[in-house]
Amino acid sequence: MKQDRWRLIAGFGILLLLSLSPERASFWAAMQSGDMHRARTEYHAALESYQQAVEVWPSNALPFVGQGQTYLALRDYTRAQDAFLAAMRHGGLTFEGRLGLADAHAGLGEETLAVKEWRGLAAKYPEMGEVHCRLGRAYMNQGHWTAAKREFVSVLDAQPTATEWVKQLAHYNLGLLLSAEDPEIAIAHLESATDGPDGEVSTIARRVLDALRVVPTTEDQAYAAALLGQAFLEVDESGLARRQFETALALNPNYPAAHAYLGYVLARQGKNTLASYHLVTAISLDPSYVMGYYFLGIYFRDRGEPARARAFFVRALTLDPDNAALCVDIAQTYLTGPDYVSAEFWLRRAVELAPEDGQFHRILAQFYTDYLIQVREQGLFAAQRAVDLSPDDPLAHDALGWALYLTGNPRAAQVALQRALELDPYLPRAHYHLGVVYAAQRRWAEAQWEYTRVLDLDPGGPFAMRATGALAEMARLSGQN
Repeated sequence: MKQDRWRLIAGFGILLLLSLSPERASFWAAMQSGDMHRARTEYHAALESYQQAVEVWPSNALPFVGQGQTYLALRDYTRAQDAFLAAMRHGGLTFEGRLGLADAHAGLGEETLAVKEWRGLAAKYPEMGEVHCRLGRAYMNQGHWTAAKREFVSVLDAQPTATEWVKQLAHYNLGLLLSAEDPEIAIAHLESATDGPDGEVSTIARRVLDALRVVPTTEDQAYAAALLGQAFLEVDESGLARRQFETALALNPNYPAAHAYLGYVLARQGKNTLASYHLVTAISLDPSYVMGYYFLGIYFRDRGEPARARAFFVRALTLDPDNAALCVDIAQTYLTGPDYVSAEFWLRRAVELAPEDGQFHRILAQFYTDYLIQVREQGLFAAQRAVDLSPDDPLAHDALGWALYLTGNPRAAQVALQRALELDPYLPRAHYHLGVVYAAQRRWAEAQWEYTRVLDLDPGGPFAMRATGALAEMARLSGQN
């Protein structure tokens, strides 16, 4: 039935195009193509299609809106803003265009402009739940909890018009906001969020639910507040997490874990002086508290002081000698040197501590392949071991594919990399590595597609930078043939 429905829609589209002038038909075909590519996250192909539409009908605002929405997906907020402003100059902005312009303002850090635009949209289109969700999140980021709750409640009040995805977001955020003051109602909202269409939101809602269900069973209110704070941290809600850890310390000022976690949150918010105070207080209150030293290690690592970070990671490992993850943290501090010998020692130590955990074999393999050290002697074996232990880990298959390529086996490399992309079609490093394999075989069109996918999926990231260089080099090489 679903297939028949899409055939019917496509049929109507074809009839519509046939009834238009050649220029208009070309315009709508380009727009259709752009929308299709954008839905598939093929953003650079979408931009090409929208540009074709602009060239056919320069005074139409729609392709500029499409470009803006595509640049938003690529997190290129300056170009997104320019595209939406161009749409405004070519006939005004639709609801989607104004919403996109506000999102571009937010991405550029122009929070005041974004909130002003969202408020205007909310006043004009009170039934559009996505606007209220954006306002609610903006208020949460500012710590305006009551205003945030009001926006999410308004989404659910407009249930007949709100999409299931928007309602899921509203339930999830209300669950977060009500967790501390009314756990029963919060649980109801989070349970509703777990049933929504967005799998990622469902997953993080379950994480908070797990913690929230434990809270009523504990008599220690400071512990309960900190437990909820940790759950908020796991789902990247720093503002709510900070509020919970501050509540825990108000109830128990000598609570080492609350000091440590609050210090970690404050460091993420850029409040370094206050963060260091709480982190040092945590280990002063309990010199055996592992997480206190671990968070201090992260604090100095993130501030470009690897030697000081390493000292705290080593202290944490002394207290928790079987912790393989700490060995990886120590190795990473040596890589900034770079001191490859010491980094290898600690990565191999991680594997020794967790020999049946595929992720540590994979991390070791990535070290060998990324830095071109002993790939044939050590890297290939580590990657194969990672795949054997974690056959559903796309990163393990990527590591194996790259090791196979580097050791002169491109056919087997292609198979491994394609398996990585079957497991995770959105993995930039696997697309990049597969592009290299294709380019080495002079399969230019396939290589270009893979490199372009990297640009789509890793905007501004390290693999996008490599893909950009590879595309330029490939254009030079292919032009010689």
